[in-house]
Amino acid sequence: MTDLPQLPARHEPVAPAAPSRDAGGWREWVQSLAGRVMLIVLVGLAVFGSIPLVTYIYDRTLGRIALQAETISQRVISVVETYESAPVPRRRDVPRLVSTRYFTVSLRPQPPPLQPPPPEGLTAEVVPRLAPLADRPFRIWPTRGPDGDGILVAVAVTGGWLLFDARPEPAEGDPWVRGWLWGALAFLVLSVAFLLVRRTAAPVGQFALAADRFGTDVNAPPLPENGSPEVRRAIRAFNRMQERLRRYVDDRTMMMAAISHDLRTALTRLKLRAEFIDDNEQRAKAVNDLDEMQQMLESTLAFARDEAVQEPRARLDLAALLQSLCADHADAGQNVRYQGPDRAVLHGRPVALRRAFANLIDNSVRYGSEALVTLTPEGDGHLVLIQDRGPGIPAELRERVFAPFYRIESSRSRETGGMGLGLAVARSVARGHGGDITFEDRDGGGLTTRIVLPGAV
Repeated sequence: MTDLPQLPARHEPVAPAAPSRDAGGWREWVQSLAGRVMLIVLVGLAVFGSIPLVTYIYDRTLGRIALQAETISQRVISVVETYESAPVPRRRDVPRLVSTRYFTVSLRPQPPPLQPPPPEGLTAEVVPRLAPLADRPFRIWPTRGPDGDGILVAVAVTGGWLLFDARPEPAEGDPWVRGWLWGALAFLVLSVAFLLVRRTAAPVGQFALAADRFGTDVNAPPLPENGSPEVRRAIRAFNRMQERLRRYVDDRTMMMAAISHDLRTALTRLKLRAEFIDDNEQRAKAVNDLDEMQQMLESTLAFARDEAVQEPRARLDLAALLQSLCADHADAGQNVRYQGPDRAVLHGRPVALRRAFANLIDNSVRYGSEALVTLTPEGDGHLVLIQDRGPGIPAELRERVFAPFYRIESSRSRETGGMGLGLAVARSVARGHGGDITFEDRDGGGLTTRIVLPGAV
């Protein structure tokens, strides 16, 4: 009696799946959780940053004009009061003593012969602030300069007119320096925000990778419970679901293997009893039927064993594997050729892949008399085409042939084929690596078997 297949140890480490790279990475990142959180941060910074921006604009426009008007008015009133209160011999020295680079004062016998403009802008702001000088005549004219708008104020005093030329003082500091400082501060804030958002969203990305990896490896290790409380609860639920599914698959596989094993023992006893049938013809028919059932059970037991024992993933050279298979068939006198690169590396299960490709090449040689094996890169993965010149497979049967024990050729004779598990095993291996197997017509007649294997498997 054959021993039952042993189930694999749980949580067997596997090579982690690498994140896929999409050409539209920027758009995909913006639509991701990290991108959306970052956009929320940017919107928040823009809203709160608009407050000092509005304040700055007000200070540079309306607020600056009001402040400039208040400063000029107070200095004009102060100089006039100082001039009038000074001794007569010292009055002519007052304009020189109070003048600065941007606020010059001179004593003239008459005001400038200028036409007063309508009050607006800085002029309109200064006029009401000179109300303390309402008992003496004064005139105001705006001026234009490279640093901004200025103003001329002429006030009648004892002995003539005081002429005030007030020009705007340049803002303290270089505006370019302030701009660079603001830019550096914004870059620092955004960098810190980006790192924090990325760190926060990382467990979600790992969660997605674990879900995708579990789809190709039922024994994938559980995901570490990191991240926010909500993310940890989701990961914990995912790990529980993964464990339940693993137990379910293991139980079903063990049950199928056990049934096949027990039926094999019963069939052996039936074959012994069939030898005691007196009718030679009936005895031969019974033995043939039992042999067919024996073959089916042997195939089922082998299939269950392969499903139960999960081979660990390893780094392998797919090109070398295909070249080896083609060389073995060519040495046996079969028309099998390989076309493709000398090296194509991926992570996978070498024994399972070798069995799958051997089954597919055997089918092409058996039913199509030849096999042309072509390996080409496809994206970040690999595409394998196995082409023959056989009768092909009708389009309506190209999915049914992957069902276990289904054969287009209805006999169970080993002369015409196996038990109908080869294609089922091959697709199971391909899908276990994150790929798939499909059929299509070959140009000029024949069948093309298309095997896609992602690079991150």
